[in-house]
Amino acid sequence: MNITEEIIKEKIILYLKKYGISEKSRILVAFSGGPDSSALLWILNDLSFSFGYSLEAVYINHGIRSPLDMQLETEKIKNISELIDLKINIITIEQGLIAEEAGLTGRSIEEIAREYRYSILEDEKKRLGATHIAMGHTLDDQSETLIMRFFQGSGIHGLTGIPEKRKEIIRPLLVFEKKDLTEYINIKNIPYVIDKTNFETLYLRNKIRLNLIPVISEIFPGFQKSLGQFSYKMDLLRPVIDEYAGPLNVKINKFGEPYFLLKDYMKVSDFRKLETLYKSWNIWENRPFDRLPFKFLRNALGNRISNNSKTALQASLFKLVREKEHLIWKRVVVVSSEKSYLKVMTKGTNKIYSGLLINLDENAIESKDSIWLDKDSVKEPLLVRNKFDGDTISLAEGVKPLKKLYQDWGIPAGDRWKIPVLEDRSGIIAVLGKPFGYSNRIALKYKNCSSGNTKLFIRAHYMEKMSEQSE
Repeated sequence: MNITEEIIKEKIILYLKKYGISEKSRILVAFSGGPDSSALLWILNDLSFSFGYSLEAVYINHGIRSPLDMQLETEKIKNISELIDLKINIITIEQGLIAEEAGLTGRSIEEIAREYRYSILEDEKKRLGATHIAMGHTLDDQSETLIMRFFQGSGIHGLTGIPEKRKEIIRPLLVFEKKDLTEYINIKNIPYVIDKTNFETLYLRNKIRLNLIPVISEIFPGFQKSLGQFSYKMDLLRPVIDEYAGPLNVKINKFGEPYFLLKDYMKVSDFRKLETLYKSWNIWENRPFDRLPFKFLRNALGNRISNNSKTALQASLFKLVREKEHLIWKRVVVVSSEKSYLKVMTKGTNKIYSGLLINLDENAIESKDSIWLDKDSVKEPLLVRNKFDGDTISLAEGVKPLKKLYQDWGIPAGDRWKIPVLEDRSGIIAVLGKPFGYSNRIALKYKNCSSGNTKLFIRAHYMEKMSEQSE
């Protein structure tokens, strides 16, 4: 065993012990096939025999690169899975979906791809019953992230960089430079794939890695370790800020919406106001997207919230509103030229609109017309609504836009509002197409619920013919 392999394994063993990884742990590796995640997969697989944890991996095709490139890469991933004798689940996002969403929202492909990736990893973690998600971030990734956040005007929390552990996500490689891991996999003859887009300046991180890092490295040799120390110092500062200038107390109502006291908010400093807005947004499970831009939040700082204004902040998909003595985040119900509805489901018969009924029952007999959900997996409230722009559902074949699903079914655009969509606080559960002659489609994570738990049977049916319905 050479010195590089000794040091890498020794540090990862210390990391796993530090965070209590044991025979009770079940680790899901986020595997891209590249050098870093390949090193992580091989090392964790080797150490699983001594630690006793179980191990699986997931590979995500983001549908960004060409189908031919992805087909070739997927075949390599399958070969790696056979070679290491470890299951690697391959999940494919529909080709072009992320790019299309980026074009519609004006956000970057990188940002949207990250949201999809973390959402899929969380779904896979729940499906497998994993205790941890292992990611292959390195010291190089940490440096790139800190540089990117600095020039984007990040706050103190952002300048702590990538944490070595956050909730169930572990990053055992964060102390290593890529060159160390490259040396390791070359010596061990570990196979990996190369993403050609890593050498193109199409994305921000690539521009930093290819254009900016070489210049910084020439001026400040060893800058990566210095930035690592900077990140550590910022992390030491974070609890001090939380104690003396942290966010206000934020609560969640029965609809899953975060709220906090308006009078307390108006008394504190702008920094605490900002911390409160960020905290309340981040704990909102039904938020439309992950991050809020600072330039948007500035409108709620100082004394800019008028005593006469019910709405403090307004965007196309969400708003921050005043309700009595509180400020509360709310989703905006999109009303278009098509007919629209959004209702909270209750047990028994729910009238959705004229002619359409949905029955919700724990004691019904399962039939081909109904779907069933594990009651414990539903994050109430359970809503039924029409389709919104940008809606997607995660199916076994990948993440599918409802627009595309309805197109495949051949539903005229003017009738698509009639198809009921079930949603809880974690997102879309199902699309109930059965009353219209189509199949019911259930989100992937709800198809793997325990059959021993209490079942919620849901059946949608028409009292009249479709052509005869009116509001």
